[in-house]
Amino acid sequence: MNIKNRTEKAALFANAAGDVLLTVTIGNAQIGGSIVINKSSGLQIAKGEISNLVIGSDATLKGKALIITTRILDVNPNTNGIVVTYFFGNATPVTLSYNDTVDNDGDIFVLTLNISF
Repeated sequence: MNIKNRTEKAALFANAAGDVLLTVTIGNAQIGGSIVINKSSGLQIAKGEISNLVIGSDATLKGKALIITTRILDVNPNTNGIVVTYFFGNATPVTLSYNDTVDNDGDIFVLTLNISF
């Protein structure tokens, strides 16, 4: 079993109306989970399956940063393709989607996403 690592950066803009929500979706019938960490404090905000997680409001997020690490296990015997999509409610852009591949069935893909607001 091999581990493939990838790091990405993105800037988001929180909308003034309401809290920013985060949902992480893993595609291609693969499995995995995520951990969301406040970069400034190092505190864990959430881990596991992330669905409609309240990140905060425009006022609380301005100038802040998050680290989202998603680990995906390739369990689909029909493809080694990896797809992970981050949906941000009340933020721009609304989605960030990343496609990649692993070399072998059973390999692990780790995407570390550095988000700044």
